[in-house]
Amino acid sequence: METSDYIIAWLIYLIASIAMSYLFWRTIKKVFWIDLAYVLQVTFMAVIFTPWYVEADGSILAPAIIIFVMDIVTIELVAGIRSLVPMAMAIILSSIITIASIATYRVRKVRRLLGIKKTRRARKAL
Repeated sequence: METSDYIIAWLIYLIASIAMSYLFWRTIKKVFWIDLAYVLQVTFMAVIFTPWYVEADGSILAPAIIIFVMDIVTIELVAGIRSLVPMAMAIILSSIITIASIATYRVRKVRRLLGIKKTRRARKAL
């Protein structure tokens, strides 16, 4: 595969992945609780956007999910594990960041609402 073919393949994959991610988000935000929808979306994006090496000693990258499927089909089940490691790390890290962000947002929202209530009470007392 030439360099231009490689770049074109990646561009097609990225455009299709962004479109699928958008459609996935539009669907799950209507079906699930919004915080769960954020976690599911981030997990989906971690799975489809994590790159990994095509060959163990190569320098060509491809989506890890595709490497996983191709290794299972063409080599054996155990060979697919090498691409699951970076995907699992991406899922764990993105989920931790998303859950921490959701928790921070919720705490700030509650503090802001309590602050508004305190100022109303203070106005009434005057």
